[in-house]
Amino acid sequence: MKRGIQMKQYLFISFLVLIVLVSGCKTQDTKKIGTFTGGTEGVIVSFVNLAPPSSFSQGDNVRLKILLNNKGETRIQTGNAKVRIFGVNLENFGLQSAYRSTLGPLEAQGEFTAQGGEQEIDFGQIRYTPSIINQETFTLRARLCYPYQTIAKTDVCVQSLVTQESEGEVCSLAGEKVVAGSISGAPVQITSITEQTRSNDQVRFDIKIENKGTGQVYSIDKKCEDLDKDEIRFDAKDKVKVKIRSPLDVKCGFRSGEPSNEGIVTLDDIGVVTLSCWKNVEEPLVDKLDIQLDYLYRDEAIKQITIFQSRR
Repeated sequence: MKRGIQMKQYLFISFLVLIVLVSGCKTQDTKKIGTFTGGTEGVIVSFVNLAPPSSFSQGDNVRLKILLNNKGETRIQTGNAKVRIFGVNLENFGLQSAYRSTLGPLEAQGEFTAQGGEQEIDFGQIRYTPSIINQETFTLRARLCYPYQTIAKTDVCVQSLVTQESEGEVCSLAGEKVVAGSISGAPVQITSITEQTRSNDQVRFDIKIENKGTGQVYSIDKKCEDLDKDEIRFDAKDKVKVKIRSPLDVKCGFRSGEPSNEGIVTLDDIGVVTLSCWKNVEEPLVDKLDIQLDYLYRDEAIKQITIFQSRR
């Protein structure tokens, strides 16, 4: 009898150990693979809960706050993330049209900020003063503007027709070079890098860039305030600055100027562009293609509020 009880205890303990081991394996599987965590989000903008509330009375003083949550992998310096309120007659709410900025750095998603850095922007109290009969509904809109960056670090095959014939195939040009963990988390993504030979002694990289976020892309050379002017906004729309940081002798075919490792590309109507770059090959090898994208990003949040006639 005693031996049977001991056997049951042994089996129970073994079962618990198995559960712990399986749980440990699952936890390990969720860790990031490669250099980056990845993802298609940047800074998420939203109205703070109850600031303002969904409904209040005419003449009430209520708080208005905007929450910024950096879900990507680019740290934003103090004051560089900006928000303005629009979509209603701002004077009627005691608001101004000017941008308000973050008062500290907005940390990137990382080891010590797994959920991304957060920060509130306080617009103070709003108060609707015009007369209302029964009730009226308004849609408050918050426009966020911030600079962001996308980094790609991926292995590529540096091989040409000449080196293939003289030294054999050291690596393969075939296949997709973008793999898990090779692109940083950001709304503008490098979604594909493919290779092929270009002339006898060059290798060519075709780099596909896409806006995978919910907002709009603008030139990094502009200021957020400038984008509220139609002529500047239209000219700056869909512009992404591209820099090939390594290998240093890679050249790309930008539309303006001579081939270079740095220039501007323009996304098409569906937010996509493919940039072709090339490199002279002296000997076949596997190298790291290091790409940096810089841009301004704008996104919005909306909140519907209902204001009731004051009974005072």
